[in-house]
Amino acid sequence: MIITDYKKEFSRCLGCKLKPCERACPLQVSPHDFIALAKQDKYQEAARLIAEKNPLPQTCGLICPDIFCKKACIRGRVDAPLEIPCLQAEVMKRGGYPILEFPPSCSKKAAIIGGGAAGLGALFELLHHGWHVDLYEKNKFLGGALRLIPDYRLSKDILDFEINRLISNNRTTVFLDTLITDFSALQKQYDAVILCLGEIRLRTLGINGEECCLPYDKYLKSPRQYLGKKIAISGGGEVALDCALTAKRCGCEQVEMFVRRRREDMRITALDQQELEKFGIIVHDLSSVVEVQKKPHGLCLSTIKNRLDENGKAIPCDNTICQLDGYDFMVQALGAYYPKELIPQGFIIAGDMSGHGGMAVQALASGRVAAKKICTGDKP
Repeated sequence: MIITDYKKEFSRCLGCKLKPCERACPLQVSPHDFIALAKQDKYQEAARLIAEKNPLPQTCGLICPDIFCKKACIRGRVDAPLEIPCLQAEVMKRGGYPILEFPPSCSKKAAIIGGGAAGLGALFELLHHGWHVDLYEKNKFLGGALRLIPDYRLSKDILDFEINRLISNNRTTVFLDTLITDFSALQKQYDAVILCLGEIRLRTLGINGEECCLPYDKYLKSPRQYLGKKIAISGGGEVALDCALTAKRCGCEQVEMFVRRRREDMRITALDQQELEKFGIIVHDLSSVVEVQKKPHGLCLSTIKNRLDENGKAIPCDNTICQLDGYDFMVQALGAYYPKELIPQGFIIAGDMSGHGGMAVQALASGRVAAKKICTGDKP
């Protein structure tokens, strides 16, 4: 969202005494309070309020959806809700970041396995309780799924800056490119272990020819390796949206999304819907891909139309199979998950492993909650 007059947007805040925006934030950041300071041009103080509770404040401002503080904004009952995430990002840009200050060091030491949003949230909380932390990440960079978000939404410079701010202290040791599999052995070395392993298994359609499709994470890591004139994307969430817009920005002439439910049921914001229109992305709603065939002229997709039953579940309609061909490739963008049966017992878990890491702000909050359990002596 591009705001041309931030002062005007700040002035639209009604200053609600009940602060519904704060209650709606998973991290309990108070837009009411930081906007009140921004109205007085006290951006440094406003930024401090945000950064006290949000480990990645500008990152969240740039990518947060409209289902939290913005949805709760009372101004929406008058005309339109405030663009709170955008305002948060602007406050951090203008106000800068306060120096991280920690309480006196204690003798406790924890291991965090996983350097995505949940792991970073846990690190933030432990440091604020005086703990020392070893952070293990299997990849070469911290950030997890945040690294898959395209640059036009989230600059990697901003993400890197905010991560480095968290880890640049004498209480944090980071081990990159380090895969940990024996979690029990770590329990003997540390006072506590927090598992934040993210989503390790991609969701699939379970259809014939699915092996011909490109996983969304592989595509988003290096989209310019997969160029084409006509591509298909299966999925209707933010990941699918990122794939579609990235393809367009890479020069793809025709991008088609296949969404099993209605367009209005897609898990994206109203602004995202406008982006789809702006870039001319075709959305086949109430449509599912049921087979993929590789042919000399490209991929051929068999699709079927759906209807919604009384519970809102998508049900295939009889005699609606359609053949669509000529696709250079198809991206599977249905999201991912951590299988419950693989979760080790007896550990504190956070983020996607706990089912509370769908959005970055939720993963950060989940990590903070997990770490707080350890600091207060609660057992898993």
